[in-house]
Amino acid sequence: MKNLSFLVAMTALCAALLSHAADPAIGSTEIAKWKGNSKACFMIMFDDSWPSHYQVAVPELVKRKMTATFYINPGKGEYKAKKSEWEGEKAVWKSGMAYGNHTMSHDGMQNLKDAEWEIQECNKIILDLIPGKNPQLISWGRPGVKDWNISKEETKALLEKNYLIDRPTFDNHGVVYHLKTADQMFALADKAIKDGGMEYIIAHGVERGPDMNWGYQDFWAWKQDQFKAVLDGLAERRDRGDLWITDHISYHKYDTERQKGKAEVLGADNSKIRLKLSSQANPELYDSPLTLRTVVPKTWTKCKVQQKDKSSTIDVKDGIAQFDALPGNDEIVLTAG
Repeated sequence: MKNLSFLVAMTALCAALLSHAADPAIGSTEIAKWKGNSKACFMIMFDDSWPSHYQVAVPELVKRKMTATFYINPGKGEYKAKKSEWEGEKAVWKSGMAYGNHTMSHDGMQNLKDAEWEIQECNKIILDLIPGKNPQLISWGRPGVKDWNISKEETKALLEKNYLIDRPTFDNHGVVYHLKTADQMFALADKAIKDGGMEYIIAHGVERGPDMNWGYQDFWAWKQDQFKAVLDGLAERRDRGDLWITDHISYHKYDTERQKGKAEVLGADNSKIRLKLSSQANPELYDSPLTLRTVVPKTWTKCKVQQKDKSSTIDVKDGIAQFDALPGNDEIVLTAG
């Protein structure tokens, strides 16, 4: 009987020790793979500055609190005819959308001098229009045109000179052209969620409804009912924490900073946790906050996060404080909220 009692006591002690050993140390911090600790990343892109972008696409995106990247051609007829929609008081970018460089005219490249104007002038318009750093990273989407009379090396050099980041390929991701059903688009999103990766779709026009009887539809017009259904399905996945829906440059910055980033614990006890977040990415160009997840004392239900002159108080969930911080030299301090 004594032996049995001894065995029971030892088993309980071992279980307690193993349980304690399995608990991560206070202050242990990881950089979430995707912003907000979403399972995956998803991007929506629109090409060619079509009228249906500001008529249909932007209002529906705004309704669902989504963003997208619009690849503009400021020298193209449709853009010039409605320039105020892209550059005016109620411009597309002011609704939280991003602009990408799709060349000035969407008319190809005849030679290197022509290419320099097509790319640099489009960049200049974006930089002059939208407040921010100069230089800064801008998304690049090569247009589908016949003439491209410069080499791969010359193209690459122009992109690097103008801080342009090449977006993922159009292949197998074009709405209407490749992707003809909502289920095909959801399959891309669900693949990203399953793999913990990134996926995207690239659209051109969006169908105008009968209330906008222009007598024609834009190029490769995405049926409006399907467009809305796809946005709704993506929003559902986002709202349950599966997708971070963002623009191309925000994705690129986060992914690059995370891969080159490191979170270090400078000190941790039951009253305070001190962290340092660094990244080898160029801070002048890669300046997006990263999402951190830090183990805090079990007694904490709220947590105050301080980095330089910025502070916030957040809820602690399952012993984890999740917050955004900027890589750099400024120490991050966590205390009970």
